[in-house]
Amino acid sequence: MSDNYAVIGNPIEHSLSPEIQSIFAEQTNQDIHYGRLWAPTDGFVEVVEKFFADGGCGLNVTAPFKQDAFAWVKEADPLAVKAKAVNTIAMKGDIPYGYNTDGIGLVEDLRSLAWELAEQKVLILGAGGAVKGIVQSLLDAECELTVANRTFTKAQQLQQDFPQIEISPLGDLQAGWNIVVNAITAWDDKFELPIPKEVVAGAKCYDLTYSRTGRTPFLSAVEPVSSATADGLGMLIDQGAAAFHIWRGVLPDTNVARSKLRKQ
Repeated sequence: MSDNYAVIGNPIEHSLSPEIQSIFAEQTNQDIHYGRLWAPTDGFVEVVEKFFADGGCGLNVTAPFKQDAFAWVKEADPLAVKAKAVNTIAMKGDIPYGYNTDGIGLVEDLRSLAWELAEQKVLILGAGGAVKGIVQSLLDAECELTVANRTFTKAQQLQQDFPQIEISPLGDLQAGWNIVVNAITAWDDKFELPIPKEVVAGAKCYDLTYSRTGRTPFLSAVEPVSSATADGLGMLIDQGAAAFHIWRGVLPDTNVARSKLRKQ
């Protein structure tokens, strides 16, 4: 009987995680079943506890439940503690252990793109929950990190948790960045760039949002002035690979998943 894993979220139908984990399992000859697990916004604990009571082995956690997962697990790794968010749960005996592999996935993808990180000036647009999961890994990669947000008090709150970062109102930004990371969600072509294009001129631009084609509204907006662009599909794959390694003890070749998931 296959070991049972899933990704939990709301909504969850769009998730590519089952496809990614199935590719990893086939590649590494691991006998697992990986599905999607929907929970009502106020029902995370009930759904998760039933999943593990029924023999579940591990979960990925996506929006809006990463903070709920952090509150539920009994122990957590340092990145999860710093972010106060969990995106991967593994059972150690009877104890649910939480991890955050989002930042690991981002840094791995940036390195696969051959984007230099150490001592590079990196701007993150946005200060929401997704940003909390990536800041520490970027700092560990020795980036010079600035976070800008429309609501400046959210950036100030983030700086309290990560005093090494600089913060800025969106309206005060100037050009001169090596890498710009967009963490402002945009689901359609009505997206309007929240800063002048001149701010990102010459920078490599990365969008945490992803698509199979590699095209996102943010990347379309900055492409004329940026030196390189990439969406977050590689990050999704790499954070999933880190989770797979936690669960199964083997690290898959992420290039296989990249080639299978990317539409030409």
